[in-house]
Amino acid sequence: MKNKDDMRRARGVLTLRAYDTAGVELWCDAGNNHIVATGYAAAAEALAGVPGARIARVGAGTSGSEPTDNDTPIADAVFVDIQSVEYPAPATVRFNFTFGYTDAVGMAIREFGLYTSDGRLFSRKVREPIEKTPYMSLVGTWDIHF
Repeated sequence: MKNKDDMRRARGVLTLRAYDTAGVELWCDAGNNHIVATGYAAAAEALAGVPGARIARVGAGTSGSEPTDNDTPIADAVFVDIQSVEYPAPATVRFNFTFGYTDAVGMAIREFGLYTSDGRLFSRKVREPIEKTPYMSLVGTWDIHF
């Protein structure tokens, strides 16, 4: 019998690009995320056509605690809607989003969460803080590979 880690092969990568108000790229960063238990449940429901299981939003939050399987909401979340969805490779779905110049201003963003339309956390990424100002937008892609 396979162990839990062998069975959970889905993985995700969050890529963020920061832009100033002139549209100049300030930095780019990419890193793996942690798909949580409610994310695996939502993926199974999405395969069965459950409407609330689709990925719909991204949240930015303030907790720097390490991700675990049992994570649910992120701390002090500010949400933006998914703008578009792509399929860049077989078994990969990409969710595109933007935290604009007026979103999450003044927040020290330490975590991001990918959320279903019914409000469940699908995956979580913790990183070094981003001091969000009104002079910076964050453009992101969140790839989930099955």
